[in-house]
Amino acid sequence: MFTKNVGKLAMQTRMSEVGELARGHWRGEWNGDYAPEGERPDGYRDYKGTVPLLATTLRLLAANGPHGPVWWRYGRTAWQTLGDALDNPDVYRAYSVRDQARRPAREAEPERARREREEERRRLEAGTWVCPTCQRYVYPDDGLTPGGECRPCLNYRERAAAEAVQEQPEQPPSGGGVFGRRRRT
Repeated sequence: MFTKNVGKLAMQTRMSEVGELARGHWRGEWNGDYAPEGERPDGYRDYKGTVPLLATTLRLLAANGPHGPVWWRYGRTAWQTLGDALDNPDVYRAYSVRDQARRPAREAEPERARREREEERRRLEAGTWVCPTCQRYVYPDDGLTPGGECRPCLNYRERAAAEAVQEQPEQPPSGGGVFGRRRRT
């Protein structure tokens, strides 16, 4: 308890310094979970071997009594009643309750992913056709025309066309053009 009547800023500074000096005795050890990107990590504090450190002022005690929100527990952000200040809401039992609430969603995730894969497979199966050239089953794909040739047949045609263009002999330039033969005079 801080009894000296000093200004508000001086009182807060003193209280913060005491808390900083005693941090290892009141803070507890954080045990956190891995959290996927975009989610807040969850966990709990283990207060074994620690002591809750509370502070108040005579002015607050005189105004609200010892059962009012006059206690500041180090590590917290607000003034609390004595019962709330001594309680540890971030211990394992609270974490366990939150974890039990998240469990159905975690357990449903593999089933949801399986259903999505099955739906995607059904969608692909519904859009299949037989390639008119090689008689293979063709699944929908970017760049393929439904009912048309499959990717291997299209690739074969493109290669064959490119090879045919390369094998054609070059035509000699014909006369009479801009770069054609000149007439002799």
